Amino acid sequence: MKYRWMKVVVALLAFAHTVWAQCAMCKSAVETTDNAGFVTALRDGIYLMLVTPYAIAAVIAVAVYVRWRKRRRIVDPSLN
Repeated sequence: MKYRWMKVVVALLAFAHTVWAQCAMCKSAVETTDNAGFVTALRDGIYLMLVTPYAIAAVIAVAVYVRWRKRRRIVDPSLN
């Protein structure tokens, strides 16, 4: 447990190359167009699909944490 954060860093670095990967259709669509607006919109769409699940998970995690803290205070008021 002492070096748990190091395991997370190593795992992130091991899979870092997949962050820059694109599907074949997206890559070909970007390479064949000269429209900068299309490229920007495609990139924004990819970011939206990437961020949304993490944002939902973060909201759920915060809600669980807040509920856990509230119940803990009810059981033992000296933990404020």
